[in-house]
Amino acid sequence: MPEQSAGERSLPASPHKRQKAREEGNVAKSQDLSAAWSLLAALLILRMTGASMFTGMIEAMRRFLGDAWSMTVLLQTAQPLTAEIAWRFAACMLPFALMLLAAGTLINVAQVGVLFSPQAIRPKLERLNPFSGFRKFFSVRSSVELVKSVLKLAIVTYIVYLSLRDRWEELLWFGQLSPWGVAKAVGHLVFLVWLRVVIAMLALGVLDYGFQRWRHEQDLRMTVQEAREEMRQFEGDPRLKQRIRGIQRQMAMQRMMKEVPKAEVVITNPTTYAVALRYDMAAMDAPRVIAKGARLLADRIRQTAMEHNVPIVERPELARTLYRTLEVGQSIPEGLFRAVAEVLAFVYQIDRRAEKVRERSRGAAAG
Repeated sequence: MPEQSAGERSLPASPHKRQKAREEGNVAKSQDLSAAWSLLAALLILRMTGASMFTGMIEAMRRFLGDAWSMTVLLQTAQPLTAEIAWRFAACMLPFALMLLAAGTLINVAQVGVLFSPQAIRPKLERLNPFSGFRKFFSVRSSVELVKSVLKLAIVTYIVYLSLRDRWEELLWFGQLSPWGVAKAVGHLVFLVWLRVVIAMLALGVLDYGFQRWRHEQDLRMTVQEAREEMRQFEGDPRLKQRIRGIQRQMAMQRMMKEVPKAEVVITNPTTYAVALRYDMAAMDAPRVIAKGARLLADRIRQTAMEHNVPIVERPELARTLYRTLEVGQSIPEGLFRAVAEVLAFVYQIDRRAEKVRERSRGAAAG
C-alpha cells in the first residue's frame, strides 16, 4: 500500500479538532433549511393568529384615524399619541414575533445543538482585507452557492407560475368583489402559493443540510502531520516520554536495590535470574518479593547481597518461576510455599550454624 502524502487530508477529524471547531462556531448548518422552516412557521402562525392580529391593527387604525378630522395635534400631545399608536401595533405583532423567534431558535438548536460561541462574533481584521474577499467570489464554494441560488430562484418562479397559470380568470373577477372579499381572495391565493414554495424550499433545505454536513466533515479532515502534531501536543513528545520512563525505571531500580540488604535470601538461576525474598513472621503472612532482575540486574542483586552478607541459594527452576510469575511487592502464592519454605529453612539452618560457630569463637576467646 503506498504511503499517504503528509499534505493529504486522509484522516477523519479528531474529537479535539471537532470541539475546537465548535467553540469557534464552525458547525454544519444550512441557511436554506433555516429560511424554509421560518417561512413555514410564519405561514402557520399567520394561519392561526393572522385574523386576530389584523383585526387588532384595524381597530387601532379606526381608533386614531376615525376622528382625525376633528383632532388637534399639538407638540405636547404628539409624543404620547405616537407612543400609544406604536404600543398598540406592537401588541398586535408581539405574539407573531415571539412565536417566529421560537421557531427560528428551534431549527438552529436542531441543527447544531445548544451553542454559544463568542469567538464567532469576535471581529477579525482579515475579514476586512479586500483581496481575500475578492478571491472568495471566484472560489469553488462561491460557485456552488451561486448555482444553488439560481436553482432556488428557478424553482420558486416555476412554482408561482404553476400556481397562477390556471387562475387568471379568478384574478379578473377580483375587481367585482368588495374590499374585504378581495382581501380574503388574495389571502387564500397567497397562502396556496406560499405553502407550495415552502414545501419545495424545505426539500431543498434538507438536501442542503446533508451537503453542509458532508462539506463540514471534509473541511475538518486532518493530514497525517496534523494528527502527529495533535498527538504530540496532548500526549507529549515521544522522546521526552521515553526519557521520563527511563528515569522512572532507574528510580524504581534504585529503590529496589536499597531493599536487597533486608532480604532473607536471594534465589538465583544461577546467572540469568535473581529474586530477593523477605519474610517477617510478625508482619507478613507469606514471604514477599522485594527485588528481582535478569542478566545485568541479576548480577547487581547478587553483588549487593554478597556485600551485605545476604545468603544466595541456587534454585534454577524456582528462580525462573518467581521471576516470571511475581512482581516486586507481591507475596508468594500457596503453590510455591513448600519450595520457598525449604529454601528459607536451609538458610535459617545455615544461620544457626554460623551463630553457634560465633558463640564458640567468643567462648574460646574469653577462656
